[in-house]
Amino acid sequence: MAKVGIVADTAVSIPEELIREYDIQLVPLLAIFTNNTYRDRTDLKTPDELFELINKSDKFPTSSAPPPADYLEVYRQLSQKVDSILCITISADLSMSFKSATMAKKMAQSELPDVNIQVFDSRTTVGAYGFIALAAARAAASGQEMAQVIEAASKVKERVTCIFMFDTLSYLAKSGRVGRTAALMGNMLSIKPIVEVPPSTGLVEPLGRVRTKSKAVKHLLEIVKQRMGTEKPLHVMVEHTCSPDEAEGLKQMVGNQFNCVELLLCEFNPVAALITGPRNLGLSFYSDGA
Repeated sequence: MAKVGIVADTAVSIPEELIREYDIQLVPLLAIFTNNTYRDRTDLKTPDELFELINKSDKFPTSSAPPPADYLEVYRQLSQKVDSILCITISADLSMSFKSATMAKKMAQSELPDVNIQVFDSRTTVGAYGFIALAAARAAASGQEMAQVIEAASKVKERVTCIFMFDTLSYLAKSGRVGRTAALMGNMLSIKPIVEVPPSTGLVEPLGRVRTKSKAVKHLLEIVKQRMGTEKPLHVMVEHTCSPDEAEGLKQMVGNQFNCVELLLCEFNPVAALITGPRNLGLSFYSDGA
C-alpha cells in the first residue's frame, strides 16, 4: 500500500488508465449554467456533452474551483488507506483550487490529526500538470515518503512545458479572457493563437499566431525541436479537445520526430475545454535530464 495518496483537480490531463493504475483521486471542477451546476467528469463526462449543453443554453456558463468541502471529503476517504496526502492543484494564478484545497487542509487538522496533508501548486495546467501529478503518483506507488514524493513532483515542475493552440477564440471571449472584437477578427482571419503556461509564471503566455491549423501544428513541433532538440529522451503528452483523429496524427508526428521514452494521448476534461473551446491541440513535454 502506498504511504502517500495523490489528489488533483480535474484541470489535470492524465490518460484514464494511468489515473486508475496509480489511484489518483480527482476533485471535480464545476461548470455553472443558469439553473444547474455540473461536476466535471461526473455530471459531464466528455467535452462533447459540455458543448451540447452550451449550444442549448441561452447564457454561456462559468467555471468554478471545487469547494473546500469537496476536497475535505476526498481527504477523509483517502485517510482510510494512506498515512499522508499530497494534493496537487492547477496554477493558483489560474484558479481558486489551491486556495480551496488549502482551506480544506486546515479544516482537516482537527478531524484528521494523524494525517499529513500537503498542498502543492503545479503552477501550470492540463498535460504539464498531469506529468507533475504522475511523477508524484509514481513516487508514491514505489513506497516513497512525502518529502521524496514532493521532490519528484518538483523536479518535473522545473522542467515541464505546456504549449497549445486555439482553433477558435470564441470561447475565450465568452469566458471574458479576450475581447469579443479581437475574437471575431481572429476567427474571421482563421488566426490560431499558440500559448504556453510555464510554471515559472503560472500564467497563460502568448507564443505566436499563425493563419492555419496545419501551420499551427508545425509550429508546435518546431517549438519542441527548438527547446529540446531531437535526441533527448522525452516524455510527451499529446492533448486535444474533440479532435481525436488530429491528435492521433500529431502523436504519430511526435513519435517520428523525437526520442520519446513516454508518449501519451489525452483529451482535456470538460471544464478545461470550456475555456479553450473545441478542436484545440497541445503538447506537454519534458526531459529527465533537462
